Amino acid sequence: MKKILLTIVIMLSGCTTDIPQNTKIYERIQSPSPGLEAASTEYDAYTPLNYDRRKGMWISYIDLAPILSADNADDFRSTFDTACSEIADLGCNTIYVHVRPFGDAIYDSTLFPPSEYLCGDYDPLEIICETAHEYDLSVHAWINPLRLQTADKLIKFTGFQTVEWFKEGDEKVSFADEDGHLWLDPAYTEVRELIADGAYEIAENYNVDGIHYDDYFYPTTDSEFDAECFAERGKGSTLDEWRRDNISEMCRRIYESVKSVDKRIEVSISPQGNMENNYFKLYADVEKWINEEGYCDRIIPQIYFGYENAVKPFISTLDEWQKMCSKGSVALDIGLAVYKIGQEVEFTDNTGIIARQIDDCKECQGVSLYTYGSLFGEDKEDERIKDEREAIRKALGKY
Repeated sequence: MKKILLTIVIMLSGCTTDIPQNTKIYERIQSPSPGLEAASTEYDAYTPLNYDRRKGMWISYIDLAPILSADNADDFRSTFDTACSEIADLGCNTIYVHVRPFGDAIYDSTLFPPSEYLCGDYDPLEIICETAHEYDLSVHAWINPLRLQTADKLIKFTGFQTVEWFKEGDEKVSFADEDGHLWLDPAYTEVRELIADGAYEIAENYNVDGIHYDDYFYPTTDSEFDAECFAERGKGSTLDEWRRDNISEMCRRIYESVKSVDKRIEVSISPQGNMENNYFKLYADVEKWINEEGYCDRIIPQIYFGYENAVKPFISTLDEWQKMCSKGSVALDIGLAVYKIGQEVEFTDNTGIIARQIDDCKECQGVSLYTYGSLFGEDKEDERIKDEREAIRKALGKY
């Protein structure tokens, strides 16, 4: 895909004040019909790389932070090359890279302010795509649609839409959680358009193979979060129904925007493994997305539970998801909790537990491991982690 040169200067987090927004690089795409007839049938030279049998690895912003500390492109490329080599050697064929964790951009963007983790004048996502593809790794740009920076960080910028909404006291941006993060309200058409535009911007300007987002939907069940908006726009729905419709509409717009660039770019969503939490706490109507066209191509539930979990044991939860997905055309991958090694007794005391879970997912279309740093971080030379990696390598080799 063509890379459009932007003029945003990426600086150290301490120097990112008063950065203006550039003119939009494209006109708003009108929503195509459900069949996506409006999407172009002629593509640029790049052909998206996606595997039917998915073996994924999430690379979170926490994993990226030390790599992004490189102040020049060569050093960043070298360090990220090491990460790709480790991931490919483990047996993975896909990476989900966190490029917008807090309404910020770990790439050149005209729509969202640059991330505080950027430390050089290079474009990380361009290098990520180039490097990963050298290892035949499929690259999916992972975004958190609604979560924003904390107020003290967002206020440093000018010209970006989220900043202007916040400065104006617009209810499209508000506080919702105790750690001070701001959140976008998906009830507003303008918010959903901004999120869809952001997905379009990445798909249009980078050789990504997919757009991916996870379970940061509604941040609260508190009715005060959007009480005024609901009073104006609820139109007879219950609050729960209305919120679910808002999230589903956001997902639909993301999907259509990405497919308007290239139908072959995959859209995947990673909800919580607990179906009840998705539906009643996050207002994510996952069953609708699975069984109706136009929301996603792949669903990756985070089944971060052990076999002995008292509430959601792994096998019965896996079975729930397989039954739900058996009726639709959406691919099912299973997210697995590598990060729990050293945190929960069952995961810590049972070497090879993740490998065993990979084996149990053989009827699914893929698995994905959370997260890179849990296997290749500071403890990567620990014998327990080395044993776990070897077990995972063998399991993925048979998968």
